[in-house]
Amino acid sequence: MKFRSVAMVMLAGLLLWLPAFSAAQDTSGTVVVHVVQRGETLYRIAQHYNITVETIASFNNIADPTNIQVGQRLLIPTNDATVSDVPVTHVVQAGETLKSIATLYGLTVDDLASRNNITNIDRIFVGQVLNLQAAPPATPSPIPTIESAIPVDTSAEAPSLIYTVQGGDTLFRIATRYGLTVNDLVRANNVTDPTVIYSGQQLIIPGVKPPQAALDLPPNVSNIVVNPTMFVEGETGQIRLTTAVPMTVNGTFLNRNLASSSDQGGTVDTILIGIPIFTDAGVYPVALSLTDGAGQVTPLDLNIQVLSGGYGRETITLLSSRADLLDPTMEAAELQTMQKLMSNFTPTRYFDGPLSLPAAASISSPFGRKRSYDGGPFDHFHTGTDFAAAPGSPVMAAAPGYVVFAGKLDVRGNATIIDHGWGVYTVYCHQTTQYVKVGDFVNTGTTIGTVGATGRVTGPHLHWEVWVSGIQVDPMQWVQKSFS
Repeated sequence: MKFRSVAMVMLAGLLLWLPAFSAAQDTSGTVVVHVVQRGETLYRIAQHYNITVETIASFNNIADPTNIQVGQRLLIPTNDATVSDVPVTHVVQAGETLKSIATLYGLTVDDLASRNNITNIDRIFVGQVLNLQAAPPATPSPIPTIESAIPVDTSAEAPSLIYTVQGGDTLFRIATRYGLTVNDLVRANNVTDPTVIYSGQQLIIPGVKPPQAALDLPPNVSNIVVNPTMFVEGETGQIRLTTAVPMTVNGTFLNRNLASSSDQGGTVDTILIGIPIFTDAGVYPVALSLTDGAGQVTPLDLNIQVLSGGYGRETITLLSSRADLLDPTMEAAELQTMQKLMSNFTPTRYFDGPLSLPAAASISSPFGRKRSYDGGPFDHFHTGTDFAAAPGSPVMAAAPGYVVFAGKLDVRGNATIIDHGWGVYTVYCHQTTQYVKVGDFVNTGTTIGTVGATGRVTGPHLHWEVWVSGIQVDPMQWVQKSFS
């Protein structure tokens, strides 16, 4: 207490004229004056100086630690310790290795591996959170995924990120993820109603430094981006490579071959990956092979974490006249027909941005749920998204592309299939009337048919599927996110 009183007296005059800056060390080296910047919280300030919120609050007579003001000067006791710029954690990005990350922070590979209980240094994965401190933190803060955090060049004193709101996000969840309060986000973004945010909205995340990168890429590969950082069963993942010279890119993931598409003169290659539903959560290798014009092959391996989709269950009661459409032989034959159509890879991309909704109606059944038909076992899953559209209402193309099928299927009824390029197909099922034929090119919003109740149904509706590289994936991810 004596030290605190003396320090307060010594610095009282200083605080009256001290100019606005982020931190200034006093001559004794035991107290730092920190000027609060826009978007900062006491939690973030305490984390930077490696002390507790309670210590700062007590030292500055702050009754409410959640209420500090921009420009407010805080006394920070440092106990002669040097303030470190090394963060607490690092998020592994595509193209990084444990060695490159350790070098970035002045550590040895053994130190970094030990601090994270890593026994195989080649098994780190994209999105993995590595502890950089000598002892793991008791309650590590969640780290944002790379695909939704875009650096914003504001100032060295108050770095910020732009976060793109995802489905299911709330301001509270986003604030917690970054160690902020809801009020921090409200002030930074001029939000009038904290309960209302929408998917795709971009929010400023104040006072959060973008993660550093420690890429360790092969020659001629300048960048690699995995989007999203962690894949989810039943969804779509994307890998994008930028190379110095045109290269042919091939690869495998989950024992399936990967196809790539080239842009910008062959120096940007994009791979779209459908992650099969029921893929067990875990870390899986992606083995890429890059071949240059001289025929020289360069391998590039990544480890990708796959998360559970958590899709749930539902019970379906079919129309009595459609029960025979549960015949497994019939289902298998139709699936084989579909897979044959979807196996064709068109290198031209016709879609641009997110897909549009195929019907002006509410969703009656989402993708991925395990299904029990007519009281039977839960041995099916919903391969698309259902829209409770009225009979005869229009069915619209979700993106530009060529019609590759327009006919009748047993389970899906009257169906239209559109090839959008890059291995992406959309399927529109149970129609009454079809207005297009094979070979037609359609644009976004083109009416291709009408809603009906053909095939295996409980009543009139539109069943909409999206296939990526031969895999059925969640269509609504494509509505909410762009893979172009």
